[in-house]
Amino acid sequence: MKKLLIPLILFLFIFPTVSLGDILGSECPKTENLVMTTDKDKDELVKALNEIIPKVYGEGSEHKEWKIEIIEPMPSLTGFEENYYKMAIHFCGKEVADHSWFVRLRFPRLLPAQSASLGELYIVKDKNNKWFAWFQYH
Repeated sequence: MKKLLIPLILFLFIFPTVSLGDILGSECPKTENLVMTTDKDKDELVKALNEIIPKVYGEGSEHKEWKIEIIEPMPSLTGFEENYYKMAIHFCGKEVADHSWFVRLRFPRLLPAQSASLGELYIVKDKNNKWFAWFQYH
C-alpha cells in the first residue's frame, strides 16, 4: 500500500493545478456575449474580484486574503506573461483572448509555498456587465 501511495502523492504535487472545469465551465465564453474592455475598466474588475475569487477558490480562510500582482488586458501582456495570452488564443481563439484579462493573485496565508499561494485567472465581461473567470491556471 505504501508503495502505491507515495507515487500518487508525488504525482499530485508535481503537476500544477490547471482547471477549465466544473467551477469555471467546460466551454469557452461565447464571443457574441462578451464586451470589449479597456484599461479604464480595471477598477471595476478589481471590485468584481471580491465575488469572483470565492466562486473560484472557495470560502476557505486561506483564500480570504489576497493581493493582486498583475491585472492587465491580455493583449497588453508583455515579456513572459505574453505566454498567457498565447495560451488563451490556443484554448479559445483570438477573439476570446482579446476580450480577456489576466489576473495574478497572491494568497499570503499560503506562503511560503510559492506555487500554492499563487492564483492566475482569465476573466471576461459579458453584455450583462458581469465579470467572470473562464480559466484558472493555479
